[in-house]
Amino acid sequence: MNSRDAISIKNLGKQYKIYKHPVDPIIELASNKSRHVTRSALEDINLTVKHGEIVGILGRNGAGKSTLLRIVAGTLKNTIGSVEVDGRISAILELGTGFHPEYSGRDNIYMGGLCMGMTREEIKSRVEEIIHFSELHEVIDLPFKTYSTGMQARLTFSTAISIEPQILIVDEALSVGDVKFQKKCFNWMKNLKKKNATILLVSHDTNTVTSLCDRAIILESGRIFSEGEPKKVTEEYQNLLFGSKTTEKNNSSASILETESGGQSKTVEIGQTRSTAKEHQQIRYGNGKALIESWGLFDNKGKPINTIRSGADFILEMQVNTKQDIDDISCGFAIKDKRGTVLWGMTNISDNNKTHVSKTGEKIKVIVSGRMWLSTGEYFIVLGLAHDTNGEKIDFIEDAIKFSVTGTESIFTTSIVNLESNLFIEEAR
Repeated sequence: MNSRDAISIKNLGKQYKIYKHPVDPIIELASNKSRHVTRSALEDINLTVKHGEIVGILGRNGAGKSTLLRIVAGTLKNTIGSVEVDGRISAILELGTGFHPEYSGRDNIYMGGLCMGMTREEIKSRVEEIIHFSELHEVIDLPFKTYSTGMQARLTFSTAISIEPQILIVDEALSVGDVKFQKKCFNWMKNLKKKNATILLVSHDTNTVTSLCDRAIILESGRIFSEGEPKKVTEEYQNLLFGSKTTEKNNSSASILETESGGQSKTVEIGQTRSTAKEHQQIRYGNGKALIESWGLFDNKGKPINTIRSGADFILEMQVNTKQDIDDISCGFAIKDKRGTVLWGMTNISDNNKTHVSKTGEKIKVIVSGRMWLSTGEYFIVLGLAHDTNGEKIDFIEDAIKFSVTGTESIFTTSIVNLESNLFIEEAR
């Protein structure tokens, strides 16, 4: 294990014995004959996480995410392979782990602290700080079972971070919290990273992964399916979730988009789609009941563009060919930054709260006009059609258009929006 590594996982595997009947383990032991089948939860996992790195883990239910975190945290034994950790671990693996439903929130802080190896005096010195972070002053002396799942998440997270761990493991525990508290937790994790702490985070929220993590991996059927830069990995995850059933990673039959000037493109086939351009990748997924056939970013005179000045008017268009009758279309656009964080989005549902009905063979054009108040930088536009009733994707194209914004030299280079601001310094009187 390298001295720079916080977590080193080599050839890790976890298998479970599955028995048909409760007495089969006893019969197997007595007869020395196998009466079970083996199910692999994890296979051949190799992963290294450096000190000060935040790694996001994506994957469908049953992919092995929780099993992996439990093994790293030391609460579950692996079958084969090795796991080495360098640092004090604090793990949030399940809401209320180690908490008693009948005890008050305050009593559970003590119980949780003791489970993490803290002394009673250490807990006593930090209990008010924990309560303050959780923002549960008014209910802290009520039974834990009376708390909502969001309140339980607050107390669980606040207690777990009270020891300021060198390695923090979080398994989707913040997904039930409110947005304000999630933001508070994410800011705390960013500050923890500045102290060279390591964070292993499971989340289904791709925005969380792209905005918070340095690296991301996808687990699929107990194996590492993909690993790399968060934006690329989250796009692969979207395709894994919503792509056609026959689409597999690196599928040679995937259709190709021919990218023209101004970001306009044509295509005829649904599935995983990658651009022939070297600049960026386009990934496409959906059920194919309607197809986006052409699209583009234009100035206010209708001229195709791939560079726009901040504050200038713009038009976004896409033309859709309906292959089957659809009575609940939600369609629109989103703009992402280079990390994959959604900065803006708009659909017919958000605009007028109405779905669109389209018949087989009908062609429709979706148009959005606006003013580009983004700051200088490079951005990507996502095109999307989905069923409003269940969210199933009809046709989605990630990074369909790459464009640049110019003209905001007077503000921070890290700024996202342009407020057309001016700064003055004058003599105080």
